[in-house]
Amino acid sequence: MGELDILKYDKRPLYLKIKEHIENLIDQEIYEAGDKLPSETAFAKELDVSRASLREALRVLEKEGKIIKSQGVGTFVSKPLPRFKRGIEELFSVTDTIKKEGFTPGTIGLEVEKERIEKQLALKMNINEDQEILKLQRIRTADDKPVVFCIDYLNTNIFPIDIDDDFSHSLFDLLENKYDLKIKYAVTKIIPVTAREKLMEKLNVKKYSPILLLEQMHYDDQERLFLYSKNYFRSDQFQFKVLRTR
Repeated sequence: MGELDILKYDKRPLYLKIKEHIENLIDQEIYEAGDKLPSETAFAKELDVSRASLREALRVLEKEGKIIKSQGVGTFVSKPLPRFKRGIEELFSVTDTIKKEGFTPGTIGLEVEKERIEKQLALKMNINEDQEILKLQRIRTADDKPVVFCIDYLNTNIFPIDIDDDFSHSLFDLLENKYDLKIKYAVTKIIPVTAREKLMEKLNVKKYSPILLLEQMHYDDQERLFLYSKNYFRSDQFQFKVLRTR
């Protein structure tokens, strides 16, 4: 028995059943964000329902922000609203950002290794090219959903960090609490990129999905570059604001 057949035995008002069915079509990505829905006449015929019931279902979906109606143009699936909206003037860890929005932070896919780095970064970190630094790769989750892919390069000349440390939580907390590092500021670039094979896998997104890359140079209270980070944020989950004054 198909989904539309099952709807006939559902005792709820018809428009609610239609609404739920359309939501399922969107969840299954049969209709994706930005897609135009069929005309009311065609959609009602496709779903085998009356135009009046379909119109009421669409009215509720529009009120909930799940679809957008454009007069004379058509009805479109809305883009999901970011769960994380915040300014980036203050230097928060990814862990704190997730917690402050009421979600539970987590880590999956943790990889820790020693690696030599490119000459330009070695000079900035005051490290010889033949020396190794600590490279961390991990996926940060919010309520078990992948939201950020982090690549961090730690200057182990500044502190003898233990490769067996617990890197599944806040890196800032680890550095401040265990290694007494005084984090002062970060120089940040926000770079729009699109997901290819690696980011598709890490963040569970489709190919060419928009991603926000925050490339950051972190300095301590002695103006030493102790951490270089490349954090790839899902743009459907994060929205960053910057306060500009004159």
